[in-house]
Amino acid sequence: MAGAAAILSGAPAPQMNRLGMGADPDAVQGALLAGARRGPDDLLLHLPGALQALEGGGVALEVEGGLDLRPGEAGALPVRVLSPTPVPVGVYPEGGLSAYLFPNPAKGEAVLRVYASEATPPGPYRVHLRAGGQAALAEVRVVQAPAARVVLEACPPVGDCAVLTLPREGGPFRLEASPGPHRLLAFLDRDGDGLLDQDEPWTEAQVSAPARGVRLLVR
Repeated sequence: MAGAAAILSGAPAPQMNRLGMGADPDAVQGALLAGARRGPDDLLLHLPGALQALEGGGVALEVEGGLDLRPGEAGALPVRVLSPTPVPVGVYPEGGLSAYLFPNPAKGEAVLRVYASEATPPGPYRVHLRAGGQAALAEVRVVQAPAARVVLEACPPVGDCAVLTLPREGGPFRLEASPGPHRLLAFLDRDGDGLLDQDEPWTEAQVSAPARGVRLLVR
């Protein structure tokens, strides 16, 4: 900020009044970013461009981070809209993505919500944001969802559970377990993480090993 202040202090008096006297802080920050130029290492202050941006509203957009989504998943990214007043922000997603900004019009902190439909092919995508002649990009990567499978756990009252993985359609199974009571849990592992999620169907049964003919129906 010391370098920026030194450059601004050399501006003529009317321009100093526009930047330093009575200007909304968000407008000043937005103007500095909107009027910046990309240098070899970082952004460089370009005073004429900053003044022009301030006269036009001082709008600048910042998107933090990126998203990795599987088909059928949604995610969110923080967005900063630097402007003296709330401005409408155009949201233009690529490919099979859908997206919206909340709130919109926006000033300050906002949230970009992105959804990848079930039919979205894996690959890189972008969501374009435009406001006040400025633009920003949100990077989104759609990754292949693992094939669903049935996970079967046999858990004694004390000790570790025995775990078996079956194909999605299920099938016959055999588990080696210590004699005594066990809780059998079977669930459809849709996301392949090996954990029972809230939206995954499951069933359970109490058995005593050794046992035969145990039938579990997951739906």
